[in-house]
Amino acid sequence: MKLPFFSKNKGPSNKFLAVTINSNDISCLAFYHDGTTYKIIGHGRQELVPDAVRNGVIIENEQVELALYTVVTAALENSEEDILDIIFGVTGDLCLGQMTTVRLRREEKGPITKKELDVLYSKIGDAALIQAQNDYLETTGDAEAALQNVTLSNVYLKLDNQEIADLEGKEGSVIEAAVFNAFSPSFHLGSLQQLSKKTGLKILAVGSELYALTQWIKKTNRIMMDYIIMDVSWDATNVAIVFGGGIVATKSLNIGFNHFVKEISEEMGITLSEAKHILRSYMAGKLTESEGFVIQNSLKDALEIWVMGMEILYKEFTGVKTFPEKVYVTGIGADISDVMDAMETEPWTRSIPFKESPKFTKINFSDLEIMDATGKVSGAEWLNTAALSVIYGEIFG
Repeated sequence: MKLPFFSKNKGPSNKFLAVTINSNDISCLAFYHDGTTYKIIGHGRQELVPDAVRNGVIIENEQVELALYTVVTAALENSEEDILDIIFGVTGDLCLGQMTTVRLRREEKGPITKKELDVLYSKIGDAALIQAQNDYLETTGDAEAALQNVTLSNVYLKLDNQEIADLEGKEGSVIEAAVFNAFSPSFHLGSLQQLSKKTGLKILAVGSELYALTQWIKKTNRIMMDYIIMDVSWDATNVAIVFGGGIVATKSLNIGFNHFVKEISEEMGITLSEAKHILRSYMAGKLTESEGFVIQNSLKDALEIWVMGMEILYKEFTGVKTFPEKVYVTGIGADISDVMDAMETEPWTRSIPFKESPKFTKINFSDLEIMDATGKVSGAEWLNTAALSVIYGEIFG
């Protein structure tokens, strides 16, 4: 079921696709990059049949292949050229990330060589992988799953206590490097490779969605270097702690938008599809006051469990002594006003060592320096997909 592009000319390398997959749908954005600006030139979204994807894991390959074919075709509806290069995003619940810091005294004399750096980064990667495997085992109980690195980024580099942009070719005695690594299960990466092969697409990169968001914040707000990202997604709530502009650790709580939908379904005795429709109407302010009151009551128990889970999750960041007070919130769940209210008013933060009283701010699509030529892409549901564009810039400079 390859995409029907054989009659078109091969497109330029400054166009690419960004795709995110969750248990509810697949989203695709087509981008044009002129060297400075990212422009969205097409979009597509397709809801998935129930259980085709569970907690980000692809279960029904054929159903997801068909949906990917559909969204890519929609995104390229007005394109006159091929766009076969694709960047897949990996959600926080399928992507373990942490910062590894090393400090060592060089044995060699003279400038630092690429070979020397390769050895250094190999050792850092090995140490990070062992930690990621231990975290994955604690979270899932699965000791057999293999993990692969999907994102590697320098948080900072120092040579003789002086921070520098690049080590290669420099002379000095003591190297200090802080490197962020993100790992995803090999079976998930294999599923993405199969998807691209079946549809005739070429994978440019598979990247952490949380990492992409932090890089955009870094690009658009150079002053804010210490903060937290909370992504209340369809399947989970994913948290990244950022210091000095780099992620130091990520954690995931398996409660997200779908769990709020399920609670409404059970409380009101309606189907999941009906509950999702009603919750969206509530979010859009289309319900009457009495109808909205029913939804609020239906969400109470789920929100109470979610808040308790967030408190536990923050306490699991054992390497963080004090948390930044700035918290950026994103994801489909952030559009539920009750979720934001629970974050800001519930006393859960009192037991967490925040530097100051936390301030929660929603990330808006307009916060990204991305031009939407379609006029149809906005809102939290498109944010993670759009953020993946920053990875293209990192690949091609």
